[in-house]
Amino acid sequence: MDIQPQIDYLLEAARCAPSADNTQPWRLHWNGKTLSAGYDAARVKNATFALDNPATLLAMGALLENLQQAAAAAEIRLESVDHPADQYFQLNLSVDSPLPAGCLNHPLFLRHTNRLPFRADPLPAALSDWLARQCEGAARVAVLGGSSEISCVARLVGQASAIRFQTREITEWLGRSLRFTPNEVASGDGLDVGTLHLPPGGKGLLRLIADWRRMESFNRWGAYKLLAAIEAKAVTNASAIVAVVSAGGARGARDAGQLMERVWIELNRQGLSVQPFYVVADQLFRREEGVLPKGLEHRGDLLADESESVFGLSDRKLYMLLRVGFPKRKPVKSRRLPLPLICES
Repeated sequence: MDIQPQIDYLLEAARCAPSADNTQPWRLHWNGKTLSAGYDAARVKNATFALDNPATLLAMGALLENLQQAAAAAEIRLESVDHPADQYFQLNLSVDSPLPAGCLNHPLFLRHTNRLPFRADPLPAALSDWLARQCEGAARVAVLGGSSEISCVARLVGQASAIRFQTREITEWLGRSLRFTPNEVASGDGLDVGTLHLPPGGKGLLRLIADWRRMESFNRWGAYKLLAAIEAKAVTNASAIVAVVSAGGARGARDAGQLMERVWIELNRQGLSVQPFYVVADQLFRREEGVLPKGLEHRGDLLADESESVFGLSDRKLYMLLRVGFPKRKPVKSRRLPLPLICES
């Protein structure tokens, strides 16, 4: 039996996974029996997080979740097998029947980011209960609702963003990821500015601050405070904040990525919108690694103490915050790279 339709379907599902700034750092390989995923250093080096960074591992977990959900819907058996050190996972495929009709209607293909304003109606009780029960390995979900809890999370996002906008590496990554013109957007990766909720003049401001020398100059006048306040304000416009926490290490991060994607797909399926915020987790991991900008270490310590209090982390790590609410408008969906650029066979 020709299984190429099943392979194409699985690759399309993988292609829809989320990643930091839509960088899609994976390189997929199909050898006729196994499907594996590695890090495409040639394409994304110095443009996004490193191959062993929690953000990259989170994205690989989301990719694996898409593959598993797609395979289950198509009655394709996946078996995880030992893999080389330069691969994140390797899966054996078993196919006994033709691809069922309607597989491309799976909810994972409709998952998307919405950075626009939400209606902040309370979540249905049944959905809140479902979220609270979700887990994957060591990964768990915490649902924070009500104005007081959401305000606490917004304050943390503001504190983390203030560090972020004073960090050269992150500013330069942002500059390389932004896509302004139709030709740039057509490339299929990066942040299409059309997906962002920008005020009048916002595009021009992004062009300015994408250059670190200008951003550093603006920061002397407190630009980072304004940008951090804008990020924090967006968080308050939510029905709830969903926090994904897990154990440390590569397995903990991958579990968190799978759980994040599973929750995200279901929220979108039920008609809710989702915006991911990695900024708090990013600064906490940078603090652990000792790479916060000089002079901002104390702010990192305060962020860690408050995060412990708000999320009750104990021996777990925070990996992602999801702003959740009911859409007011349909957002622009990010494009994806064509398969030949992310897959070889």
